[in-house]
Amino acid sequence: MKRYEDLTKQEAAAALTEFLAERDPALAALRQRLGADGQEHLLDETVESLVPLWRWAKSRLRPQQAGGDPPAGGSTPTWLRHYIGTEPTLSRESLELVDGLVSYLCRVIERGAPHAQWQVGHHRIKSYIWQNQPVLAAEGREYQLAQTVAGTARGQASGQWPSDDEKLARAATAIIDALNGADEEDAADDEPVVEVDDLGEDAVRGREFEVALREDVAHEHSRTVDRLVKKLAAEEGVTRAFREDREILLVTAPNWDADRLRDWVVRYFEAHIRD
Repeated sequence: MKRYEDLTKQEAAAALTEFLAERDPALAALRQRLGADGQEHLLDETVESLVPLWRWAKSRLRPQQAGGDPPAGGSTPTWLRHYIGTEPTLSRESLELVDGLVSYLCRVIERGAPHAQWQVGHHRIKSYIWQNQPVLAAEGREYQLAQTVAGTARGQASGQWPSDDEKLARAATAIIDALNGADEEDAADDEPVVEVDDLGEDAVRGREFEVALREDVAHEHSRTVDRLVKKLAAEEGVTRAFREDREILLVTAPNWDADRLRDWVVRYFEAHIRD
């Protein structure tokens, strides 16, 4: 199965069509599962509903069992097959749950930004992170919603990066505001370029951090962010650094603290972003 970046225009269009066709069945499965718990009322398509829904869902997310067969091939949703191919973390049942949550997040954001349209992700920059992927777009902005849920769910299921109950709701609010044309300059004045969250000590790897980048920086300077990650991973004391999402970096640095990491990232941007 080809990854998104390797698809032709025709294949990317077909993948978008398939992604959208998967949404209603996945949402129906989520609705059925909630109904079995007497929780179907949670699906009222408001941003606020994402808080109790995520609270319900995250307690049911499980990692794959050691030696078990991960979901693969045609049994996986399009957003996974064309992205990383095989699910690395979630159990088969959890992946099905996440697919339903993806559908519901799409529904909530579609309702909040009704003029936004689904399209194939594209940017003139060759290494654009959402190239050929299904994105919801408006006001010159594009958002790949599936990985917003999947990355959060993997961190939760593995126990490495547990999330608070409001994380999906905050993400949905920010995306809706952007799709509705919120003034980016005013928002940028109030939002720091970099925020670092100390995730605490992992028993095996050591201290871990989540680095959140301001959305406009992550979008408009995606290649610079990619280079930053490579440079950071080579720094003394950093044992791991990777880009979990367009705006989220995960860093393991046993002897660093949040202030040191934030300062390093800020200095890198100051040196490499001129506009």
